[in-house]
Amino acid sequence: MRFLIPLIILCCMQHVTAAAAPIPSTDSQVMPSPTVLTTMRLLQTLHGIHLVYDSSLHLGMPYTGPDIRTVPLRQALALLFTANGIEYRLQRHNVILRKADTPVVGVDKKAERHDMLTIGGRITDSDGEPIINATVFDLVSKEGTLSDHHGRYLLHLSEGRHRLRVSSLGCGADTLDIHLRADCTHNFILPQTTMLTEVVVTENLNSPMLTTQTGKRTFTQEDINNGFALLSSPDLIKTMQRTSGVSAGVDLISGLYVHGGGSDENLFLLDGTPLYQTNHSLGLFSAFNSDIIKSVDFYKSGFPARYSGRISSITDVYTRDGNMQKVHGTVSLGLLDGRIQVEGPIRKDRTSFNISLRRSWIDLLMKPALAIVNSGNDDKYKLDYMFHDLNMKLTHRHSSRTTLWASLYSGHDSYGVDDKSRYDDNVSDTDNRMSWGNVNLTLGTDMQASRTLSVQAMLTGTYSHSRQKYSEDDYDIIDGNAHRRNFLDLRLNRSQMFDLAARADLNWRPANSHHLHGGLSLTRHQFRPQTIQQSFYYGDKPTGSDTTYVRSHTNAVSYEATAYIEDEMRFGPRLSADFGTSLTITAVNGRTYCMPDPRFAMKWQMSPTASLKLSYTHMSQSIHRIASSFLELPTDFWVPTTDEIKPSQSHQLAVGVYSQPSHSLTLSLEAYYKRSSHILQYRHWMGFQPSATTWTRDVADGHGKAYGIEADATYSRGATTMSLAYTLSWSRRLFKDIYPTWFDDQFDNRHKLNLSLKHDFTSHASVYAAWTYHSGNRVTMPIGYALQPPLPHATDYTYGYIFDRPNNYRLPSYHRLDVGANFTRTTRRGHERTWNVSIYNAYCHLNTMYVKVWLDDDNHFRAKSRGFIPIIPSVSYTLRF
Repeated sequence: MRFLIPLIILCCMQHVTAAAAPIPSTDSQVMPSPTVLTTMRLLQTLHGIHLVYDSSLHLGMPYTGPDIRTVPLRQALALLFTANGIEYRLQRHNVILRKADTPVVGVDKKAERHDMLTIGGRITDSDGEPIINATVFDLVSKEGTLSDHHGRYLLHLSEGRHRLRVSSLGCGADTLDIHLRADCTHNFILPQTTMLTEVVVTENLNSPMLTTQTGKRTFTQEDINNGFALLSSPDLIKTMQRTSGVSAGVDLISGLYVHGGGSDENLFLLDGTPLYQTNHSLGLFSAFNSDIIKSVDFYKSGFPARYSGRISSITDVYTRDGNMQKVHGTVSLGLLDGRIQVEGPIRKDRTSFNISLRRSWIDLLMKPALAIVNSGNDDKYKLDYMFHDLNMKLTHRHSSRTTLWASLYSGHDSYGVDDKSRYDDNVSDTDNRMSWGNVNLTLGTDMQASRTLSVQAMLTGTYSHSRQKYSEDDYDIIDGNAHRRNFLDLRLNRSQMFDLAARADLNWRPANSHHLHGGLSLTRHQFRPQTIQQSFYYGDKPTGSDTTYVRSHTNAVSYEATAYIEDEMRFGPRLSADFGTSLTITAVNGRTYCMPDPRFAMKWQMSPTASLKLSYTHMSQSIHRIASSFLELPTDFWVPTTDEIKPSQSHQLAVGVYSQPSHSLTLSLEAYYKRSSHILQYRHWMGFQPSATTWTRDVADGHGKAYGIEADATYSRGATTMSLAYTLSWSRRLFKDIYPTWFDDQFDNRHKLNLSLKHDFTSHASVYAAWTYHSGNRVTMPIGYALQPPLPHATDYTYGYIFDRPNNYRLPSYHRLDVGANFTRTTRRGHERTWNVSIYNAYCHLNTMYVKVWLDDDNHFRAKSRGFIPIIPSVSYTLRF
């Protein structure tokens, strides 16, 4: 048993932030002058305990107490440590040690409160990459803070001796003993991995139990890459779909419906720039390449005042600056796509680059296969599809106070189908082409204006576009090669959006209990949704020809100015709050809208292991996406608020209890209530190409409400991590132009449960499994088939379906199991290679995609659900160099 316990502890250490030194092995000789260290070894042998302590802890002092072999364990611990100024805590078989807090001699408490000094700097990993949300904690004063997304931290401390502990999940830890006599700067470099045999656990100030906001989740690159990879491609949005309060929509699609909101009510920021097209392959993959992601902040409620523009969720994605020390890279080959990422210094410790490219090769695989199929046939069929992502970032540290950076993102999808068939001398050629994508450019600077004030400024440009071209050509071949056209049908749908924006943000930390944010942004939106339809008919010369031409287009410009102020406050050790408001003024077509958005969040620390939170947020949204389907199709387009269409608004109240009864277990229970107004929906089916000029007459203005309870649990110990996310929710809509009373939303999933498990067998092999369940989506079904009353002045009677309220039928429940495994090895040249094997829908449950309805011979409705997504295995190979 004594040998088993240390083995278990060794497996647990890789998940705990640590800085420690191993205890030397014992030998058979009795030391003539026992020290605390040698006595600790004796205790470890006698009682099978494991000692956890910091390497800087002095253990070489002599031990002069009684023989510890003759007393119980707890008494022996008190004799050994208390008299030598060492605090200890016994947790099962672990004894955690730390230096006892000692008061600073000669420092007057009143002077300590008024004559505060500051210590600040930057926290990076060993490659020079800034670490976000690293915890900086003073063990003497019990003051702490988190580093920002540039890795900067600042603490106000009294003059005297202090002991700073710096730690971050996924990195090691560092400890600084300092005697403060004046303001000073100290930079910390944390190791990216630690192979220590003994660890000490420190506080994580970014834990959900300690932060003030409700509904916030932070994802790291490891969270995204270590999870399940659909078709061996890690996916940010599918990772977010497994959180509570989020509905995924339809199987395989990267939908995101947060607290009853629509897909256009989510704001995605990539290095501070909004991203409008967030998916590839009509939602099969998200547009975020995980190789370049550093950190993601996802808000479902409790939005800070510095975020505005959407009413349901905020996703703030930060990309990595690039290695400041040496060149590194990643190459990954999957079934449907490949990725390559390279980063390194241009000038060591000053300038770095980070470039990442992802491209699918479905088109390269389809071309030779279709060439074989089409050979020797008069009928020709062509299918090609590709997408790519390009991320580029350049970072330059001009000085210790100023950083300049530029970020570029380009994403593009292209899809085409050409079906050419021939029957005798008649040829029918149908060609359908679609493309969509984004181009984002950001130029930014971050300046430390003073010890307590930092300024960030950005210039951003965004170009979002989508295009669909359809043609159907029917002609006869006469006299060998001559063509006589019967008809030609051409359709073009194109949408473009241009954004130019300037933004400035200020962060001021006058004290540990106050962190003020303020800022101003100016944005120019230009919308160019267009729909062009052309039809030509050509007959024989004696009959002449007929031609029709229809065109519609819109060009609108809106201006938006937003100012905000926010204060993160702490009123003692138990109460903290985040108060703020933003004010947005939108001008479009001579109409001006003024939209104040107040927010507040409060946290009461009930005990060291539990907290209670409350938040209220008001959000406004002045742009809308006009969509004909829940799929993100190229025919969708963005439009501004108009005289007839008002900005969307939402009110959301959330309350939650958060607990961390142990370092390995985190629990939370949160309830929310949300009301939305001026949300849009088509009055009736408008086809896949709705008009861009008449959209204001085709949509209905309505309201929404959503409420529910979310329960989350995470357990992480040693090599095993388990999580549970359960949601009980209601989502309803009110569109009086469609139905006079409230009706259920399409994605009103009453119950949603996600279970996940990850286990590392060794440092070279790990497995992952996730089970998903939710109540079925809703559809509109007929309730009868009867004789319809005639229209005025009409004499014919017809039979037709009778419908009740919208979304009156719930589809069968959805559930599936995903599993995956990673096998990692180190090559002879020291490079890391990983094989990933994943299985989507492991037990091959065909979840419902649509319902077929018919009327039987007894005039009874029959319905049968149809599912098409089977088990999908995949494999990928990744090499890191």
